[in-house]
Amino acid sequence: MYRRILAIAGALALTIPATAAMAATSPDSDPAARFTQTSPSTTTGDFTPVGADPTRRVSVIVQMTGDPVAVVQADKGRALTKSERSSIKSKLKKEQDAVTGSIRSKGGKIEAQMQSAYNGIQLTISSNQIDALEQLPGVEAVHATPTHTIDNTVSVPFLGVPDVWQNTGYTGKNIKIAVIDTGIDYTHADFGGPGTAAAYKEAHTTETQPANPAWFGPNAPRVKGGTDLVGDAYDANDANSVPKPDPNPLDCQGHGSHVAGTAAGSGVLADGSTYTGAYDDATESNDFAVGPGVAPQADIYSVRVFGLRRQHQRRRPGHRLGRRPRHGRHQHVARLGLRSRR
Repeated sequence: MYRRILAIAGALALTIPATAAMAATSPDSDPAARFTQTSPSTTTGDFTPVGADPTRRVSVIVQMTGDPVAVVQADKGRALTKSERSSIKSKLKKEQDAVTGSIRSKGGKIEAQMQSAYNGIQLTISSNQIDALEQLPGVEAVHATPTHTIDNTVSVPFLGVPDVWQNTGYTGKNIKIAVIDTGIDYTHADFGGPGTAAAYKEAHTTETQPANPAWFGPNAPRVKGGTDLVGDAYDANDANSVPKPDPNPLDCQGHGSHVAGTAAGSGVLADGSTYTGAYDDATESNDFAVGPGVAPQADIYSVRVFGLRRQHQRRRPGHRLGRRPRHGRHQHVARLGLRSRR
């Protein structure tokens, strides 16, 4: 099937010169004058459409028969025990291993084997071997590996949030959200900042000093306050590293800004400006570069607990996380961007 598709694509490509030639013959004018005549000695008859190259390596996912752990758990309607999960994964892995040798013998390079959410093998191989992969025992199908691009405009509509805005009016007004993470880039247009590299550079130059009140603080558009509990140089893996708090939780890594944007960003239009329109079921019809967060009118507070190494130990800055914020009496929501390493 794969070769047939490539053959058709190649045949269509070969018809393009003929079609163009026919279109160029007009009784009303001499279209030949628009082209430079070339000598036959400067042309070549060798032409192979890229899609028809049988040796071209492609990335595919070989779907195996048998349900992965997630499907089995869904069918049972309960959480599987650790032993059950291990048993399923072991069985599927054994069945996958039975064909990996054949895949390698055909020039395939295995990149991953999956059993938890999906039962399959990801690999790269020459396109002329796709049909052979489909004939291997236990193979249900061979799929082209999809290529994904970053898109921060679809998640909130997918969750049905615009309908909530429309039907309830709940857009985050009068709600305070604290993001405990790597800080927030309050110069970003998603938080009402200028959204320029120059603005960020200006803020970064004085990042240990109080921030520009037009971008950060009680009178700022979105990020109303917060603090940096650690400083850039703090490294939780270094026993001699000591936190150096300052009043400016500017994000130098990006994670905290992403989290804050997902929770409560205003949204950034395609032209780079901050979205200032209504939040309702028509909001998503705008052309966004960055979509609004779930609660786009909430007040945001940033508590930075990571240095540039993005590691945090509770015994150091953690004891200060419960203190009363400087702006406002309390936060209604606190989003903690930490995990333990086991």
